[in-house]
Amino acid sequence: MRGVSNTSNDSALRAVFETAVDGVILIDASGTVQMFNPACERLFGYIAAEVIGQNVKILMPEPYHSVHDQYISNYHRTHQRKIIGIGREVVGRRKDGSTFAMDLSVGEAHQDGEPIYVGVIHDLTSHYASAQALRESETQLRAVLNTAVDGVILIDSRGTVKMFNPACERLFGYAAEEVIGRNVKMLMPKKFSDQHDTYLANYHRTHDAKIIGIGREVVGQR
Repeated sequence: MRGVSNTSNDSALRAVFETAVDGVILIDASGTVQMFNPACERLFGYIAAEVIGQNVKILMPEPYHSVHDQYISNYHRTHQRKIIGIGREVVGRRKDGSTFAMDLSVGEAHQDGEPIYVGVIHDLTSHYASAQALRESETQLRAVLNTAVDGVILIDSRGTVKMFNPACERLFGYAAEEVIGRNVKMLMPKKFSDQHDTYLANYHRTHDAKIIGIGREVVGQR
């Protein structure tokens, strides 16, 4: 089989570097940036020419900026890892001074007998924005449930109560903590409670709905 030339390998590696979705930075043993891909330009707001030749700590806010040289020096002396070869969530600093959360993975290699480090950066901004939006949505939902005039109960597939809103407390006379974790049939008179587990099991097996998805008038027990 014919071998692949070094030129072809270099071109392929360059294509990966240039088109990677995540940021890729190559630094030398002193922390000087050697390569800075287009994804990094978008993340940090610098063009590559502004960063290459500079110490990578320009991309770090305090306190990381001040301790980075010491960390590199300690790593060369002790090989005690905090990021290199492990990866962790850290904070990056953009050209405009703003900061953002990022997942940083750093791998070590050697070139001409000297260590080099390749950092792969994944921006966590959208992740945290989604998490914040979810928290806000949950807060809004909780407010709706807590202020609803009608009772709202959430149960799992076994009939165990997972949520019991204040309107339900007023209707049934139980505090939420007295009901959550127990079978919802405790809120039904015996005629219905005796049948409830069987009905739920039959529904899971056949999807034959008598209340679920339909609704009907029934009797509750305080």
